[in-house]
Parts: sequence; structure tokens; C-alpha cells
Amino acid sequence: GPATAARFESPHGVAAHPDGRIAVCEAAANTIRLLTPTDGGWQVSTLAGTYDASGLRDGPCEQALFDAPHAVAWGPDGSLYVADIGNHRLRRIHEGRVETVAGTDDKGDDDGDAATGTLAWPMDIALDSDGAVWIADAGEAKLRRWHPDEGLTTPFAGQRLAMPHGIAVTPAGHLAVAEMYGHRILRIDPRTGEVATYCGTTEEGIGEGQLHKPAAVLAHAGRLWIADLANHRIVTAPLAP
Repeated sequence: GPATAARFESPHGVAAHPDGRIAVCEAAANTIRLLTPTDGGWQVSTLAGTYDASGLRDGPCEQALFDAPHAVAWGPDGSLYVADIGNHRLRRIHEGRVETVAGTDDKGDDDGDAATGTLAWPMDIALDSDGAVWIADAGEAKLRRWHPDEGLTTPFAGQRLAMPHGIAVTPAGHLAVAEMYGHRILRIDPRTGEVATYCGTTEEGIGEGQLHKPAAVLAHAGRLWIADLANHRIVTAPLAP
């Protein structure tokens, strides 16, 4: 109903569409909610999933099941991608239906198509200009990439990250990664895997230049916006080229 009367249960990931709609992962209720702008306010509805019923089921949105959906990202064609963390899958909502595009019943880091590629605790997702979905695969401590023409891949197979928890694509095309246990935000070149540090150090803290378990990152308006989880604050930092 109206946003002033609507209720949520553990809202987690959010994604804004250019038309003003905002998708929300309601992790504890296993649903995907939608805020739609109206004259003078917002209307809240359930886009997909069944309230308080966890599980795995593709199909019509009203019949689909999720297990602790953690992050969402809009695709260029209006699709909504969902990091379904409890099911170790990447799901896609399009034209009233939910489908699984990556992940199986097995946790792992196998590359492959929808039937063979595996994930483990996909924490966050972000789309690049090629239409690929980059996945912060926390369970495997790696970055994964899914593209409709290529399936699930591991571009930097030998790279291990200290709990990749949040991910964003910058205007320059770099990957900004919130490395939770590394207490920093990394800049990763999506072509080579070269790693640099935007901000933070390997030491947790709240002092100058320090972070403590950064959980999410957003590139917006020339800056990085960071959810500095254990310090209970939002931090901004310049977005270097």
C-alpha cells in the first residue's frame, strides 16, 4: 500500500531504475518488493516471492520462491537480477516470471551454463556496460561474471579476496569492491584483474582513512558511498579515475 503505511521485514539490497521505481530485497521475508512513485508519494507492492516462505521455485512471480534474497540490480532491458544468497543462485525477473540464470544445488566455483555453473553465497551484484552481471561471491572469495551469451565465468581465477561483500561499477568501468575483512574498498580492472585501493587499509578502525568491515559501495556523483558496517556510518571518498 502507500509507503507511509507499508511494512518491511529486514530490507537489504536496493536498486533504483531510471524511471524512478526502486526494487528492494526483503531478506527475512524472502520477497522482492517494489516502490513505485505516485503523485505526491510512493506505492509499495510485492514484485516476486511469497511472504515468509523460503525455498526455490521459478515461474510466475506470485508463485516463485526465494531464500534470503540479498541484492538486486536492474538490467538494460528492464530485467531485475537477484542475488539469491540462500539458494546460491543468480535469478532474473522479467515480464512477470522468475528464472534461474546461474547456480545449482551445489555450492562451488564451477564455470558453465545455467545447469552447470555454481556459486557460493553471492552477496552483491552489479551490471557493466556490456550487460554482464558481476557477482561478489563471498563463499568462494572471488569475483564471478555472468553474461547471457557466455554463462558463468571466473575472470580472475587465481585471485582471492578477503570477503568480497559489495560491488559497484564506476563510470570509468572499474569494479569497486567492498572487501569486508580487508577493511578497504578495492579498485579492480575488469580486463586484467589488476588491484588497487580506493580507500581503507588492512587494519580495522575509525581513524583517518580507516574502515571497519565495509559492507556495500556505490559509485555516484563523482564519489564512492560506503556502508562502513562495524563503524555504524556512511562514508564518502573521492572517486579516482
